[in-house]
Amino acid sequence: MEYVALGMKRDRALQISGLTKHQYYYKPRIGKPGIKPSQQVVRYKSGVKKDCDNEIVTRYMHHIQSNEDLRCGHRRMTAQLQLKGCMINHKKVYRLMKAHHLLLPKHDRPAKNYVKYRIIAPELPYSHLEMDIKFVWVEQQRKHALILSIIDIFTRRILAWHVGMSITQHTVQQVFSRIIIDHLQPCDMLSKGVHVEIRNDNDKRFSAKKVQEFFHANYLNQVFTHPYTPEENGHIESFHKTLSTAMKNQHFDTLEQLEARLLIFYNNYNNHRSHGSLCVLTPYLFHQQWQQGNIERKVLENRKVKYKLLIPKYHLSGNGNPEGASCSDLTPLNGVENQYTTKVSGATTYQPSVQRSPSVASC
Repeated sequence: MEYVALGMKRDRALQISGLTKHQYYYKPRIGKPGIKPSQQVVRYKSGVKKDCDNEIVTRYMHHIQSNEDLRCGHRRMTAQLQLKGCMINHKKVYRLMKAHHLLLPKHDRPAKNYVKYRIIAPELPYSHLEMDIKFVWVEQQRKHALILSIIDIFTRRILAWHVGMSITQHTVQQVFSRIIIDHLQPCDMLSKGVHVEIRNDNDKRFSAKKVQEFFHANYLNQVFTHPYTPEENGHIESFHKTLSTAMKNQHFDTLEQLEARLLIFYNNYNNHRSHGSLCVLTPYLFHQQWQQGNIERKVLENRKVKYKLLIPKYHLSGNGNPEGASCSDLTPLNGVENQYTTKVSGATTYQPSVQRSPSVASC
């Protein structure tokens, strides 16, 4: 400091300049700190330990990357060098490959469109859909089966579902192809200007590039929930909780038993189980009364929606049976559960002869 050089005491000079003793005595180091990168690699050849230059290792990397059948990333390149006897880790391999432009180009992943609102207030059926995958244990396979379900948020109907020991991105496309043909095209959603939104989590089956391209090609707006926020996909999560409760004490030896049980459950859920947020109607009956103009929709605060049935419930007697009005009796589900459920060797066996719920052809 100039003040000290002119004879002023150090502490007085520091007080005037506002510097600390640490700042006064600090001298920056010249050059990059730490150990300098090594220029050689230890290699074992025929049991003899030798040193070889980085240039030799780099030439071998060039040889690997020039062959389309062998080219690889830095971690597999590390294993290749180690098999050649080199004592080298992936960090040095990455540094050498980067310096010589040998790294593979990064794959461009499509940008994800995340949800904007957690609370959804759909105005029409099929305008907002949610999908998710649930796991159920199958004894014969000794692994979990996967159940894919797609729910319409407006009517709470399960539009399509699939069960199998594996679900791929092609399965997701096939299931949604059925939804487009059975529901969206008959309603002519595209010409009505309704932008169908599909919510899902960040499962790799949903975020695959081909799946996103499929939705884009069919004018479907796919949005992803934020990580660790299942409440943004709350309707399908709530449905899967209902499914778990219904099957919590049941065991399935085969995939066929599970599929037969799901046939019964999905039929009961869509056509016979009343829903508290749907004027205590079944999803099928709620959709039917909405089409007939007997449902009033009211938007409350915080984007919440409340529905009101404009006619007495007893006027709907017989309308809730999708197979046709029946005045036979009040036995639960016409004895479906007693008819299709039997006990065999401690496991529950289901005969897959129940009819699927019909699709609604118009909005």
